[in-house]
Amino acid sequence: MTLLNDEFLGELATLAAPYPRYKWYLSALVALGAMNYPEEIPALYERLLASYIPKDEQFSETRKIREAFTKLCGIQGAAKTGSALRQLYKATPKELLDPVIYRKEDTDEVAFARGEAFHKRIYAQNPTYDDNANNLAAPDYHFLVRNYFYGRIFSFDKILDDLETSQCIVSCLVGIDCMQQLGNQMKGMQYNGARKEEVNMIREIVIRVAKKLDVRFKPGNPIPVPDIQ
Repeated sequence: MTLLNDEFLGELATLAAPYPRYKWYLSALVALGAMNYPEEIPALYERLLASYIPKDEQFSETRKIREAFTKLCGIQGAAKTGSALRQLYKATPKELLDPVIYRKEDTDEVAFARGEAFHKRIYAQNPTYDDNANNLAAPDYHFLVRNYFYGRIFSFDKILDDLETSQCIVSCLVGIDCMQQLGNQMKGMQYNGARKEEVNMIREIVIRVAKKLDVRFKPGNPIPVPDIQ
């Protein structure tokens, strides 16, 4: 029996209704993966196909869900991402599977430049962000994050656009209770055009899923959505 019943899903849909730019179920699915409840993904996905995603959008939306989990290997790790994707696959109808490797033709030159541009769109206007902190802490980590995570993974925009990607990152960071990065990413979403109330809705979706699953955050977390200067 699924922990996220129809009444609860209706509450999430109602919460997100004023903000149609962002699909509530993307945040809910990401939350399940981030909080290590991948076994709940098939039931939620099946309810989405039955009641929330129109037939003519099911292939593209399933592709977005798959891409969301793929991108989040750079946030929550490959293990949680793999568990989430395999559970999603179990529930995916054959006609909604997609054999295409979308990043196959991406060159390092193109990906690295695209990643650098995406990184700047998120962080460049944030006066509290220390751009050199990762490089000082571990140059190899800095190199991998800037070039491969932001280049190859996060900034790839053939399936999810910037704001959809940021929605997934914010949702995941709430789910894994990682507040320093969450604060910067919530600011970054707003610098890229999201309204504060939209970011708050995304945050609230994950909080409600956590409460339903009895997942506890550290005291005082998740932090509120910050204002931007």
